Amino acid sequence: MNRSLIITTLLILISSFQIFGQSEHPEKFEYSEDGINNYVVTKVEGKTIKDIYEKTDNWIKETYKNPDKVLKMKIENEKVRINGIASDLLFVKKMSFPLDYVIEISIKEGRYKFDLISLKTTESGTDYKKIPNFKTDKKLVKNFGESPQRIEDYFNSLNESLKNYILEKKKKDDW
Repeated sequence: MNRSLIITTLLILISSFQIFGQSEHPEKFEYSEDGINNYVVTKVEGKTIKDIYEKTDNWIKETYKNPDKVLKMKIENEKVRINGIASDLLFVKKMSFPLDYVIEISIKEGRYKFDLISLKTTESGTDYKKIPNFKTDKKLVKNFGESPQRIEDYFNSLNESLKNYILEKKKKDDW
């Protein structure tokens, strides 16, 4: 066999493994040099569109104190939009500021997309979604401390809560 043919074949195989080995969509929220990723896609295998939509609707009702106030849009069996406020996520020089966020949850068979539409302070309206180098810039780290990690953890935890709620088995309520 020709040496260049062997090398070409190996290169094609290696690149195809790299392409197929990578996740098509992010699975966790994480700040990078461009800010936090816009969305995550979560698999909920074996769940129909209707199952996911109904469970998402019930999750909102059970998770939020005033579900009618946070629910901003519903398109049955397709998507929902939530507008919430989170405290204790953003600290600037030891002062805490609430963050107003908008999440859109889009539903497909066996998965859903958890889309972080906006993330702003209620005070100044500053957008904390797209701050360059939020976790690595020394000046930002000095001013914001653990805020980027808190924000990541909050939205990853919120998404994990929804996933667990969707996958939860029906329990008998024998009280």
